[in-house]
Amino acid sequence: MIIHSGRLVLYLLSLWFLTACSQAQPVSQNSPSITIHGVIIRNELVISVTDVQLLVPSTGNFVSCGNIMAHSMCATKFPHADYYSQKVVVSWTEKGEPHATGEFVVKIPEWLDLTRPARLEVIIFSPGEAGAKLLQN
Repeated sequence: MIIHSGRLVLYLLSLWFLTACSQAQPVSQNSPSITIHGVIIRNELVISVTDVQLLVPSTGNFVSCGNIMAHSMCATKFPHADYYSQKVVVSWTEKGEPHATGEFVVKIPEWLDLTRPARLEVIIFSPGEAGAKLLQN
């Protein structure tokens, strides 16, 4: 199941454009960046999750999905925006209990071609556990 929402697209655009331009966390001249053109939030649990949010604490910008059914996802594409390794936090609710990761940086793998766009994939992979990675075709 893929959910396309005008509201989600607006949040995604805000997240990536504003975080890439944010002065709250300086970016080193040597920091690699990658162009992001979409986000997938995947629920690999056997239960639905609600109130899923990807937050950039340094800017307060976020992307959210209200409900993601078991073994499904919320996904979107948007105009390209650069990602400079800002810290993120993923939070969600499962079985009525809130969960969150600590702050972490989505690493830009060395094998990624920085001249081509990538997608960010957030995965809730087991009860109370989530992470994120960059994907490229």
